[in-house]
This record gives sequence, C-alpha cells and structure tokens, in this order.
Amino acid sequence: MTALLAQASADSRRLLAKEPAAEDKSNSCCQDLAAIGFSSNLPVVVLDTGGKNITNKGGDVKVRACTCSDGAGFKEYNGTGVASVHGSSSALFDKKSFTLRLTHKNGTKNSASFLGMPKGNEWVLYGGDEVDLTDGMRDYVAYNLARASGEYATRTVWIEVFLVVEGRPIAPSDYHGIYIGEEHIGRGKDRVNVTKWTTADPSGGYIFAFDNNNYGPTDLLTATLPGYDFPFVIKYPKSKVPSENKLASSWLSTYLLDFNTAILADDYLTASPGYTQYIEAPTFIDYFLLTEVTKNPDGYRDSIYMHKDAGKGIAMGPAWDFNEAFGECCGYPLEGYKQGGKSGPGIAGGGSISPNGWRFLVCEDPERCIVEPTDGVSTWFRRMWNDTRFSVAAAERWAELRADAWSDDAISSLINSTAIHPAVTRDYKVYSKVLLKSWYASTEAQWTAEVQDLETWLMQRLGWLDAEFSLVASGKYVYPTSDLILVPAGENFPTIATASLAG
Repeated sequence: MTALLAQASADSRRLLAKEPAAEDKSNSCCQDLAAIGFSSNLPVVVLDTGGKNITNKGGDVKVRACTCSDGAGFKEYNGTGVASVHGSSSALFDKKSFTLRLTHKNGTKNSASFLGMPKGNEWVLYGGDEVDLTDGMRDYVAYNLARASGEYATRTVWIEVFLVVEGRPIAPSDYHGIYIGEEHIGRGKDRVNVTKWTTADPSGGYIFAFDNNNYGPTDLLTATLPGYDFPFVIKYPKSKVPSENKLASSWLSTYLLDFNTAILADDYLTASPGYTQYIEAPTFIDYFLLTEVTKNPDGYRDSIYMHKDAGKGIAMGPAWDFNEAFGECCGYPLEGYKQGGKSGPGIAGGGSISPNGWRFLVCEDPERCIVEPTDGVSTWFRRMWNDTRFSVAAAERWAELRADAWSDDAISSLINSTAIHPAVTRDYKVYSKVLLKSWYASTEAQWTAEVQDLETWLMQRLGWLDAEFSLVASGKYVYPTSDLILVPAGENFPTIATASLAG
C-alpha cells in the first residue's frame, strides 16, 4: 500500500478601434486605465468588442484584449481574441463569465501566455455566480487543493475586468467586476498532458466529460452506458473528418462499456485482472478525496472531466466547477436542500450541504435522488468503496494529504492570504441588487462573513472525514448497509504514478 502514496499545483486608439488590430507590445492597457483614474492591486483585463454585445449566450464576438498587471511581473497581453459567454446556468446571471480564445491579427489561433500562466489559446474569465457570495472563492480553493495534491487542475489568477461594448473610449462605467482568470481544460503539456490522438492508435489520448444533459447537436458523444441517462461528451479529439470522429467515439464507447461492465459485475472484487485494469487508480483516489472534502454536489453527476492516454487507463480529472460546493447549495439532489439541508443523516451520514456525511453515498437514500437516481458516476465509487483495497488506500492517501498539503494550517492560510477585498467592494457595488444581503451591515462585513462561513464549514468537514478515515484505517469502519466485502489477502489497489504539474 505504501507504493500507492509515491505520487502525489498599437496604442490606445487601436485598443479602442471597432475592428481588432494587430498585437501591441506597448503597455497601452495600463495607460488607458490610468487615464480614467483606475488602479488595482490585482491584474486587470480589458475586453473591447468594438460596439458589439457580448452579454448574451451564444455567438462569438471579436475583441481587443489587453492586460495590465502593473507590478505583478506578468508578460502583458495586448492583442486580439474571440470572446463568448461561458457556462450553462451561470449564463443566465447578471454577471456573466466569459471564454476568451486568443487570435493573431489575421484571426488565426494564437497560443500565448496570459496573466502569467503557461501558453495557451483558450481561457476562462470566471465571475463566480449569484449563489456563491464569496465571489468565486469556492472554485479558487478547490483548484488549489487539487494542485496541492499533485494532480493537474486549472491555474487561477484573481483579476478585475473592464468590458467596453459601446464603441467608445474606455470609461469607469465599463467596470465589470472581480473575476478569476483560469486555464480552459484542454490538451497540452502544461494542461491535460495526453498524446495526440491518431487513427493508428485510437486508444488515446482522450479528454471527455460526463456533463449530465449539458450537450448539444454539434458535440461528439459516446454511446450511453446501460443504466445511464446521458452519454459522455468527447472534448478531445474532435476532427473535421467524420470517419475519425466515428472511430474515436466507437473506441471510447467500447472501453467505457467494458469498464462499466467489469465494475458492476457480481464478481468485480475477485475477478482477475478485474475492473482496475481499465483505470489509473491513484487519480480515482485523489478525485474521490477532493470531491468528498468539498462535498461538491456536481462532483459525480455534472462537469466531471476524465482523460485517457494511449495505452493507459481512464484517469479522473481535471477537477472542475465548485461554485455550489463547500456546503453552499443543493445543486443535486434538490431534495437534500429542504429545510436548509437538514434532511437527516440517512445512509450517507448527512444531507447534501451538511459538513457530515459522504457525498458519494447521498443517493443510497432514494428519497434524496427522486429526479435522477443514477447520480452520474457515483455508482463507480460506491462499488469501489466496498473494495477494501480502495477504501484503505484512500484512508492512507487522506492521512498523507492531511499531514501536509491539506493540513488545517495550509488550508486556512490559502483562504486568509487571498488579498482581494478592495476589488470585492467594487464588485458588490456593481451587482448590489443580486449580491448584497440586507442582514449585513456593509459589503466588507458580508464578504468577510461569507468567507469565514466557508472556512468554518471546511474545518468541520475535515474533522468529520478525519474520524471516518481513521476508522477505515483501523479496520473498524462498518459500511452503512453491510460489512465491507473482503478481497483476497495480499492484494493492493494498483499504483500508477501521476505527473505533477506545479503552478
């Protein structure tokens, strides 16, 4: 079992032109912001649409994009791009998030460093949402926890955004709020590092997701697995050649079916080689622990990314979408949010937003999952939990993380060292109708209290999980509905080291 733990964060006129111009090496973005009297302790991103609307879902808009990270030491971006509204339900909010794809002046794809992050073409400007009153802190903390465990997760930079949509010079009224600049999930040596997919070896690489019903007619899909309500969405590869897409979908569909069949088989604990031949085991453990510590309501049923390299098994991650995590909201199942989430401990040990209880077992209480009892891929983890190789390995990995990267001190420092408050005050002023709550005395009091609530909930969550994993490690844990089913003695959960990407 010890081996398992050997793995694992132009000038201002061109900027304001109605048609995007060539990339500019000057610092005109900072000059324009200074001209209107704006300064920030955070990097600033300015998007100018040349008079076009970008606040509605659907459609790409050409933009001039520039950054001003005065004093942060970032290489500035001052060029062109294509922007669109990002997200599904969040696209309906007053404060939109945006996807930004960088382009050269001729409109071709541009891969460049952005906000100090490694080169890439596609970026997300995440604005939080109207549910999470911490202005995105939940996503920030979760991604940092994932990277601290040694798994890749999108890098994050707190920023402020100006959105110029009226075809005129930038003005203070164009201030759009505090955001988090994030890497978009994609293939690359600094992102999801899988090999280029080819027809010669269709075993990889793949990036795919289970995203519930959030897919459209242009998406490349797998076949729907037995017992599932929706297919998986293939994010990479996506070819312009129909036959290649057909091959990729067919190959991955078969592989997923084989894995799903193996883990649902009656003899899944004793079959040799069994279900573990289809997966990169350590990534399943780390994903499980992150989903449980955050108690992400979407962690098993929505926005679940996976990847598969050529000749290797399915790997969980990168982690994505934590706006409703850390006890914030119901997400799914809705039934667990009744009476403030106090729906009784049940089999899971606690409701959807309680710091007590297992997230992966929530749907073991059928009344909590009336609408969609499948609960995405949680079935996989419920089966693995009955495999003592998995549960004991998870307990050992938990102890390792809690002793270092996920210690109380490390997590408290992560939350309390985030210096974004002046920007939060400006953000609350812009979105006061949807963000400000009457029971707080001031914006400062509200944000401080919301962040403290997040930290308090997380510390309680850590304590509950410490107790549970201690029982698992000591052999005293009893599964809520039955004793753990033992596997042949001497077998360990497979160990395949995962690459660690710092930053």
